[in-house]
Amino acid sequence: MNPYRIKLVRFDGGERFPVLCTRQDGMPVHSATLWVLIELRTANLSTSTLYQALRSLMVLFIVLDELKIDLCARLREGQLLTVGDIEAIVGACKLPISAGDEERCGNGVFAWSCYTSDSNSQKINPATIAIRLLYIARYLDWIATDYLLKAGVGHPHFSNLEKLRERVSTSIKARIPSVHRFSNVTPREGLSEQMLSLLQQVVDPTFGQNPWSHEYVRQRNYLMIRWLLFLGVRRGELLGVKISDINFQTNEVLIARRADDPADPRLRQPNAKTSGRLLALDVELAALTRTYVMSIRRNITGARKHEYLWVAGGSGKPLSLAGLNKVFITLRQHCPELPENLCPHLLRHTWNDLFSEEIDRNEVSSTVEQKLRSRLMGWSETSGMATVYNQRHIKKKATAVSLQMQKQLRMEAHRDE
Repeated sequence: MNPYRIKLVRFDGGERFPVLCTRQDGMPVHSATLWVLIELRTANLSTSTLYQALRSLMVLFIVLDELKIDLCARLREGQLLTVGDIEAIVGACKLPISAGDEERCGNGVFAWSCYTSDSNSQKINPATIAIRLLYIARYLDWIATDYLLKAGVGHPHFSNLEKLRERVSTSIKARIPSVHRFSNVTPREGLSEQMLSLLQQVVDPTFGQNPWSHEYVRQRNYLMIRWLLFLGVRRGELLGVKISDINFQTNEVLIARRADDPADPRLRQPNAKTSGRLLALDVELAALTRTYVMSIRRNITGARKHEYLWVAGGSGKPLSLAGLNKVFITLRQHCPELPENLCPHLLRHTWNDLFSEEIDRNEVSSTVEQKLRSRLMGWSETSGMATVYNQRHIKKKATAVSLQMQKQLRMEAHRDE
């Protein structure tokens, strides 16, 4: 069993803060906690980013324990890591640490139980390996620098340790795999027309083979899927919507950023990753949402205690990220014909595909298209994300042009015969 776990602590002001702890006694790892507080938290990084950094350190500490390496003792002796140590760390970064069952601890603490996997486990994405190694390099550089500053230039090992610090950092970064964040060969794709039709059929509350038996859950899930498809919002944005964010007079909804909101009772708070924005609801979607609020949601026990739009069917508490994920797990299990990667973000890709088709029908210029897409998705116009999400559409158009050109050349060849 992995000797470490990450606890998510919620402060009175609403801030969620992850802490790396030893599993045996639940005590925080001092150096890791100090590093996160000094180096990362002060940079106003998100909770998920801090958590990712600590997951990286978890890999490092597991290796150090296995090799019986005490970094502080090594530094006192004028040593740091050998090439063999670095190779062991790099090798461990290529192995998965799967998340176990989430467990709630006392005093508003949430713990992720993580376990190392054997060599036959699934491969780790190169981007994940790169992130782990970057954070590990940053941590090792920080802990060595901290020791040097305390020791002072008069320390007999100062010069040697300074060189070792640079070499270790350089060696780890040299082993970071090159990562192409977005592929031009296999661009992100949404649902095909056939799969989109099947999904909408399956989630229809009147469909005889709908996966859910409870009428409220049927209605809620149907409406959530429509929101994801019609608005292209992320799952965190969807779950963060409050009833007061919806203006039923103008049929608009505010997608707001509320990081570390003290009013949100969920320990793992769903967050809006992109910029806040106003999105229009079509008449039917607005009417369905209004009916859900006035006639369906209000009948769920506990739902009136808060403003969040989407609530759990049993308790009436705000729907959690795990609860939304379970909706898609159920869909995949109940209907194997649906894609294996069916998830909220796939519907965001689907929205972008449909948006591209609508842009073509209205003959909108590429410059205006990029601005419109960026605005609706909540991206900065300079982020380049609009171009990334348009890759599949560009690929389809390029394929159509190429086939048409080949057809024309074939016809000309036949005329010459």
